[in-house]
Amino acid sequence: MGSIQFRVQLNDIQPAIWRSFQLDQEETFFDLHEVIQIVMGWENAHLFEFNVQNRRIGLMPEEEDLWDGDENVEDSEMIALSELTLTEGDKFLYTYDFGDSWEHTLTVEKILPQSTECPKCVGGARACPPEDVGGLPGYEGFLEAISDPNHPEHEDYIDWIEEYDAEEFNLEDVNEALMEFNDWRQDLFSEEEE
Repeated sequence: MGSIQFRVQLNDIQPAIWRSFQLDQEETFFDLHEVIQIVMGWENAHLFEFNVQNRRIGLMPEEEDLWDGDENVEDSEMIALSELTLTEGDKFLYTYDFGDSWEHTLTVEKILPQSTECPKCVGGARACPPEDVGGLPGYEGFLEAISDPNHPEHEDYIDWIEEYDAEEFNLEDVNEALMEFNDWRQDLFSEEEE
């Protein structure tokens, strides 16, 4: 089984905030979520959902919280990417943080017949918005405030975020984070097998 190269782009923001990355087809949608979190720069602090091929795939509640679950949402940890037979050009939606409602479009850029060193980021542009900034309207207000020292909220935002560069994207740093994530997963699997 090979790999898939995805492009993930945050909707409704220009210039675009996007990443291209490769992931093994045997990975699950939960793994895809975790990789998106790393490549985009999110903190994995909120719920998520994929809408793909008329299916809703997300995070299932803990067993004691099952009454909170939505029976129409399938378990992201149980569905491998390969099960959906994705093809080049396919697009689907990924929503992160139902409060701020960050919607991303995922596009299948390439189907790679052989596995590559995965996960791996191969390109991208611009920094994702800070967590809990208030969705698109909050982000626009945040950018306005931090760029204008005379803005009434400038100091509050600088104290909150300390440092933020909307244009920043460092491919090397992203791939280093992906390697650490992969090492952590391998260590976890090794411990489970013992």
